[in-house]
Amino acid sequence: MRKTPILTLSMVIGVIASAAGFSFEEQAEQLLLRADGKVWLSTQTANFDKERREETYKVYTHIYDFNGSAPITKGPGGKYTHHRGMFIGWKDTLVGEKERDYDTWGMSNCFQEHVAWLALEAGGEQATQREKVHWCKTAGDPFIEEVRTVSVRPGEHGLRIIDFESMLTSMAGPIKLRGDLQHAGMQVRMANEVSLHEGSTQYILPEGAEELDDDKVVGAWWVCCSPIVREKRYWIVHMTPKDLLTGEPVYSIRRYARFGAFFEPDLEEGRPVTVKFRVIVSEHELGQAACEALYRDYTKGPRQRR
Repeated sequence: MRKTPILTLSMVIGVIASAAGFSFEEQAEQLLLRADGKVWLSTQTANFDKERREETYKVYTHIYDFNGSAPITKGPGGKYTHHRGMFIGWKDTLVGEKERDYDTWGMSNCFQEHVAWLALEAGGEQATQREKVHWCKTAGDPFIEEVRTVSVRPGEHGLRIIDFESMLTSMAGPIKLRGDLQHAGMQVRMANEVSLHEGSTQYILPEGAEELDDDKVVGAWWVCCSPIVREKRYWIVHMTPKDLLTGEPVYSIRRYARFGAFFEPDLEEGRPVTVKFRVIVSEHELGQAACEALYRDYTKGPRQRR
């Protein structure tokens, strides 16, 4: 593997400046985000369709390879069809005083639907997309309104930095967002092909974190998944800020490369709750020290609080 060169500060500034050219392209059922003509992300915006239920019941964002040719994350089908790209949901979404249970993770009795783009901002150094998403009962009545914001920018050594923010507001009384570490929270699922060679997937954990039974990680505010997709290894770091409203998350790290943060917040009608995460993608090797430095930069920097 070709080693990444060491960059000086002036070189880093040059790398960021040269990444000018973020742009959006709205297509029939997705939004593409490009930098210098290469696709970085695609967000699925198809209207929910009962005839195409499995394809259209979840709003999610794909992460693309560094050539911009195809996603390295998973879409419909494959092992656990409801796992897709960067996504958020809870297996037990308990709605109202009677706590009617909706599965906003597996989508068995509800769906998420893109309603509108609230902002599409593309500049030379970063881009931000903000959308309204309704979480709906099967009949179409929304019970949660989400404003989902995804911001991207290039980092040092060719890193791609993705900030994921979800502002959730109940539209149907008190709501408890519940589940378990394998079926709830904000997570990432890499391409389905990883499930065919799970043994090649590696994880890096923070010093002091502990992996327990059932791929449960405690004592971690970040994890790094390193899967092989189309014969190329990637390093993807999932980070949770220290101000998560429910405190330290529990991380899940399946070998088929579904990983992320489990937490269980409550919603009150008309009172938004906001959660934020960062996902960093690298095509060059990241070690524990590098991941920890990236996390320190995330938690101390002003960018993640915008």
